[in-house]
Amino acid sequence: MKALLLIAAALALSASRARAQGGPPMITDDPGTPGDGHWEINLAWTEQRTPGATLDGIPLLDANYGLGDRIQLNFQASYNDARAGGEPAEDGLSDSQLAVKWRFYDAGEDTLQVSTYPRFTFVNPASDSDRRGTADPHDSFLLPVEVLRNLGPVSVNIDLGHAFSNAAYDRGWMGGLCVGRNVVKGWELDAEVHATTSETLDASESVLNFGSRIDLSEKATVLLAVGRDLHNSLAPRSSLLTYIGVQIRL
Repeated sequence: MKALLLIAAALALSASRARAQGGPPMITDDPGTPGDGHWEINLAWTEQRTPGATLDGIPLLDANYGLGDRIQLNFQASYNDARAGGEPAEDGLSDSQLAVKWRFYDAGEDTLQVSTYPRFTFVNPASDSDRRGTADPHDSFLLPVEVLRNLGPVSVNIDLGHAFSNAAYDRGWMGGLCVGRNVVKGWELDAEVHATTSETLDASESVLNFGSRIDLSEKATVLLAVGRDLHNSLAPRSSLLTYIGVQIRL
């Protein structure tokens, strides 16, 4: 957390007005939606490294459609390549995600916005990806709330929620704090701390992540993020998390 506060201070000194937001390439999400009738499509290569294992998403598809000005429909999935312990690589589809975001409170871009973003994650029918190790075998449902507030030179996003599942190890709590701003027009820097815990709070994972968005045009933006686990008692500790992608707006 100390590292995140230092980064927030540095971002605050870099420009005069906050316009940053959560969402890809960051883990912490925000209340933003594409706008009525518009698409926001994120295509990315992701990588997660843990001791003796690597999981690549090649590619990750994150497709969003605006239904009205405050509702977003979402589909997300990736084609994964999993390598572990010198064994032959396994590849296959990840779980798929269907979600709906609703920004139910909006006092304006420069004030307070609040949304909820329920998400259902499931193994694709007729897929053996869970056996291959490229997908979680259990369905889950995440019910989070996202808050965005611009505080002078810094934009602050908070994301809090609970995951429900028929598997005990998939049930728990999540939360993220992301700060950022536009350094210059078309170039944004972000930093976040994101945490996941077991339902009984006796095990947890915390991630420190740094990201950037660089506009190529009005319709395309490069998405970059790199991070690592600060702590993990839920699973093997990730030594590297990367996200390299592009966002296309239609």
